[in-house]
Amino acid sequence: MTHALAVSRTERERRISQSPRFRDGKFWNTTPTQMMREPFSASMALDFVAGRARRSPKSELPVFDGGLRALSTPPSGGLRLTWLGHSTVLVEIDGVRFLTDPVWGERASPVSFAGPKRFHRPPISLADLPPIDAVLLSHDHYDHLCAPTIRALARGESPGFSGRFVTALGVGAHLERCGVGPEQIVELDWGQGTKVGAIDVVAVPAQHFSGRGAMDRNHTLWAGFAVVGPKHRAFFSGDTGPTNEHRDIGASFGPFDVAMFEIGAFHPSWGDIHLGPDAAYEAFIQCGARALLPVHWSTFDLGLHPWEEPAESLFVRATGDGAPLWTPRIGEPLERSTAQPTAWWREALGQLPPGG
Repeated sequence: MTHALAVSRTERERRISQSPRFRDGKFWNTTPTQMMREPFSASMALDFVAGRARRSPKSELPVFDGGLRALSTPPSGGLRLTWLGHSTVLVEIDGVRFLTDPVWGERASPVSFAGPKRFHRPPISLADLPPIDAVLLSHDHYDHLCAPTIRALARGESPGFSGRFVTALGVGAHLERCGVGPEQIVELDWGQGTKVGAIDVVAVPAQHFSGRGAMDRNHTLWAGFAVVGPKHRAFFSGDTGPTNEHRDIGASFGPFDVAMFEIGAFHPSWGDIHLGPDAAYEAFIQCGARALLPVHWSTFDLGLHPWEEPAESLFVRATGDGAPLWTPRIGEPLERSTAQPTAWWREALGQLPPGG
């Protein structure tokens, strides 16, 4: 692992050009990757039209309201995760707090009046967050790099936030446009790391793509993060498709106490760049983590599947195998001692009584 520091624009461009992943003006995955395994077809069009009613819940999803009270004391076991929706997780590990891919915006979109809208309110406001030591930002897509949230953090709307961002190579330019100072940003290539308190944060491979518009495809890097403390270890996948690199990540930085893998916004045609529930379960097994917390679902309509399908499919398979699955309610802090697989979405679908 090599370490990286905050960089100027010139230094950023130099580091991008020297990355082993950058050639012909773009970043590339380790293995050849297709954005679409098959062209847009009549069956996909039918999925898009016919399944629209089930891609969003009929009413706003419930959130867990006891999070602030639970977060007012340190985790008893030294590791606690609070899933705040989509890929936003508050990770408390060995006395350090991280926030992954923070999205408090109303829409995952470049504009405020159109695009995928939230299914639920943020369970904790930015102002009420406990002190955050660093934000981990996996890539520049709108459902991960939320400009309104970044601007709010840059303005100090989360009083306990240190102001430090750790992200993938090149993404710092987007953060600077949102008002973040270059001295607050650490950009990492795969295999590079930085220290946050006693924790090593290492950018690791993911199989995905980047871009916020038609003209900047793959101009910045995408990554997952290994978070390695003196007593605990966690893995955040970012957005990724299936790759044998997950096995290498586990061997190099594990064993992880918990792995956060993306499960939503999947379709067979997107199988190179998103996992979906089955491939996420296989990736979890590959990396050898002790528990799985699924992310990247239940906040926005970004796929062609019913909104609850990723979690339901994973729940059936993982619990059938007896695997250690964490499925917290949105905003519910979990430690290993309190983590139990709960199909809370069935209640939202009317399939369980409240609290069932």
